[in-house]
Amino acid sequence: MLLRTISVLLLHLSSLYLRLGAASVAPCSCSSVIVPVHVNVLVPKDPTDVFGGLKSNETSQRRVNATYDIYGVFCQPKAGNEDVLQLLAHGGSYTSQYWSPPIEEFQNYSYTAFSCERGLPSLAVDLLGAGLSSRPANASDVQFPTSAAALSQLAQHLKTASILPGVRPFQKIIGIGHSLGSALFNFGAIVDGVQSPFDAIVLTSILVFGPNDPPPGSGTSAVLIAARDADPLRWRTLDPAYVTINDRTAFYPPDPTEYSPRMLLFDGFTKDVISLSMAVQAASSSIPAANYTGAVAKVVGAKDQVLCAADRCVDVEALTAAEQVVWPAAKSFEILVLQGSGHDLDLDFRAGAAFETIFGLVTKFSK
Repeated sequence: MLLRTISVLLLHLSSLYLRLGAASVAPCSCSSVIVPVHVNVLVPKDPTDVFGGLKSNETSQRRVNATYDIYGVFCQPKAGNEDVLQLLAHGGSYTSQYWSPPIEEFQNYSYTAFSCERGLPSLAVDLLGAGLSSRPANASDVQFPTSAAALSQLAQHLKTASILPGVRPFQKIIGIGHSLGSALFNFGAIVDGVQSPFDAIVLTSILVFGPNDPPPGSGTSAVLIAARDADPLRWRTLDPAYVTINDRTAFYPPDPTEYSPRMLLFDGFTKDVISLSMAVQAASSSIPAANYTGAVAKVVGAKDQVLCAADRCVDVEALTAAEQVVWPAAKSFEILVLQGSGHDLDLDFRAGAAFETIFGLVTKFSK
């Protein structure tokens, strides 16, 4: 455990050094933070309930009432908008490093640095059960209701309390998710409705799947395996219901010349875990968020091997019409399809275009 913690911290430190340089000249400052959040929710007794308990009755549920530590990296510009915070949630089998990997190849792969240099602060968190955040011994405690509630509680806290001395509470918080992180913001919008602490949400690398759509990841070799079998040195003591994804190529464009082989190596070295419950409960994204009234945008890559098989993302107008029905009360809704990008928008050679798109949406929603 100590070795794992040290290695993850060193990767975070190297990322910050590469991205932001010496503190005396950097336009931003970044700090590691740990924020305790209290979660009191009902979760399905059956952890493979694909709807995360949204369609279950109370007798089929149990209560999780616990306080968890959520780890994050807070990046603050020396000058810029101090009222709006971007809360960044990574995808399954990743950590907060997705938003700022320590890779340099004549381009910037760090969205946190990109947005910070343009005057917007961010908090990139490790989801419950991942990275340096609390990892319950029982993987079935890490379900969509608990993980989404942790994000909502964190956002509510940051609107009323200082994240660091000298930083005032934020007036607006915009949730930005990647893949599983997007699904959690989606779930939170369903549960919280008009009480949501998120003023807007940007959901990347996620789409609703209907009965006639090819299943997510069909045609790829990506599979879930018990984390303790995938890497016994790191995870031999984990509940077998903590899983990981070994084949990372599915997250990149099918043409290997469109991403760096060093990034793929880094991806494999830093892969993390998710609970099996979280993997199956992503289906809850098909349930309408009937009472969420903030702005919503989705951003997907046209070459996303997980979501866009069988030319699913070619007709953007039809895709938007199909997706918009689950956001009937949203202030606005739009889908942007980025040509050439894969599932991990931040990690291929077109990351800069993805950053411009996400930042543009956040800027619009911040007004």
